[in-house]
Amino acid sequence: MVQFKPMKKIIIATGGSGGHLVPALRVAEVLREGGHDVFFLGVFKDGGEQVQKNGFSFENLQARGLQNKSLVDNASAGISLLRAGFVAHRFLKQYRPDVVCGFGGYGAFPGVLAARCLSLPTLIHEQNVLPGRANAFLAKYVKKIAISFRESKRYFPADKTVLTGCPSHEPTPSLDKATARKELGLQESLKTVFVFGGSQGSEKINTVFVDMLEQFKKNMNVQVIHISGPKNYDKLKVRYKNLGIPFALFPFFDKIELAYTAADLVICRAGALTVTELALFQKPAILIPYPHAKGHQEANALTLCRAEVAKMLRDQYLSAVGLKENMLDVLANFQAPGKFDNLNKDFSLHAAKRLADEIIKLI
Repeated sequence: MVQFKPMKKIIIATGGSGGHLVPALRVAEVLREGGHDVFFLGVFKDGGEQVQKNGFSFENLQARGLQNKSLVDNASAGISLLRAGFVAHRFLKQYRPDVVCGFGGYGAFPGVLAARCLSLPTLIHEQNVLPGRANAFLAKYVKKIAISFRESKRYFPADKTVLTGCPSHEPTPSLDKATARKELGLQESLKTVFVFGGSQGSEKINTVFVDMLEQFKKNMNVQVIHISGPKNYDKLKVRYKNLGIPFALFPFFDKIELAYTAADLVICRAGALTVTELALFQKPAILIPYPHAKGHQEANALTLCRAEVAKMLRDQYLSAVGLKENMLDVLANFQAPGKFDNLNKDFSLHAAKRLADEIIKLI
């Protein structure tokens, strides 16, 4: 006789940046495919547009994070989080979920804390090597902690911590480099550099990279995939046309798997999602950690630098000359087969499935 698993009601508590939201959406999709009812609860800067776009319902809490600014500003943010906690508590009492899973940041904090007050099973997922303030506090009270990096284990209680990886974009087995370059309108044989600076782009990375191409174009026979963000797109488009090299420039790009597959080298920030994707797609990188991320991105970057598959450049020292030297070094010396073999045990595929399994185990 066929046995059917009963549908469970699962709350995903998240919000804030794409670094929290993308892993949450990946896990939600796996849970939905398993026949479970998934509902989002948190602070969504875009009004929940991304959540709706993926077919999920949500409750948008009104709250602000603590920014280490003035005492008055932090007090106001604290009051907003407290108010959001009461709203989340009331919502959870009505919805009666089987489990609540938080994905870090101030967007997840009220929902997870309210769930613990109601004695609901709770799990948190930490994307970065260094825990954020919300997860560092909640770790004492939740039943399970899922981490993305092995190096995070020392920050959490060993008896309730599990390494799942960070749910992210993953390689498509049927897509090869030649096909990806053709789809992007690029040449098959040229070395290809993929540049991006996070979901909104980075003006500094955008500017220094194109400055470098303008100064040293004769020294490099490359083509470029560049996700600029909306702010710099028009200006960069003019500069690329004047350069006369093959390029694919986008203000946004929702087929990032295509860009990773086509690339020989990636120049980017070092968010947890990005570092995970570099390991999965096995792409050498120059990592430029976001300088205002409280050291989180530097710690993430070191996981790839220690494995000698990436080099790190600090934002304050970023220059056209330095970028050129590091680019040529990585293109010449970081392309050997097997470079990523030592990372396979930590950055294996299907993190979303592993994390979804841990959520269901709590029920």
